[in-house]
Amino acid sequence: MEKLVYLLHRNISVSALSPQLGKLVHDLQRIGAQRIVINIADMDDAVSAAAPQRIAGEWQNLGAVVSLWVDCVDCHPDLEEILSTTGCKLAGYLVTESVPQRGEHSGNAGDRRPGITQFTAHGKPEAISEADFYRNWREHTELSFKLHPARWSYVRNAVVRALTGNAPAYRALVLEHFKALDDFTDESRYFGDPAVVQQMYEELPGFCDFGSMITGPMGEYAF
Repeated sequence: MEKLVYLLHRNISVSALSPQLGKLVHDLQRIGAQRIVINIADMDDAVSAAAPQRIAGEWQNLGAVVSLWVDCVDCHPDLEEILSTTGCKLAGYLVTESVPQRGEHSGNAGDRRPGITQFTAHGKPEAISEADFYRNWREHTELSFKLHPARWSYVRNAVVRALTGNAPAYRALVLEHFKALDDFTDESRYFGDPAVVQQMYEELPGFCDFGSMITGPMGEYAF
């Protein structure tokens, strides 16, 4: 199977986008989409008030992230036709998924997952080779367990190729979930040892292009 990730531009209000996407799940499933996860950028107000530093880049342009699995990527035009009925501009990617930290969601299909998901997308620094990019990213993944001790799950998507025209040149699409809002907004709970935080800042340029990076909070629904 192959995993696809779609970023939906915030062309319409998030409050209007969420129910629209929920209604499209059956249509996506009808053409073979499985393990659909929808993340909605509906946590901005709560996080901006408590920890505005958690939002960075052109986050205001992102409305939702839709992840799904299909037997064959060739069906992506049909998926995009369905998603485009929201009126949102799409950026689609074929990715390889790694799950360094798995946190099970025991709710029913379509239920909102308790807590908050941090979504981050960024490109590869131009001066960094492919080999160094993946090695540095892997080493950061190991560090991230000490960096975010309260994190509940971590899904790492490496972009294979873009599926839609004019998609940003992202190479990394990452979702990190925290069980409670305070685990995300409270500095003392979000970060671990200050020495590890400093190490993180030193390592980031080895795999993260800050100029393209966006990051912020989302609500998550699994189908």
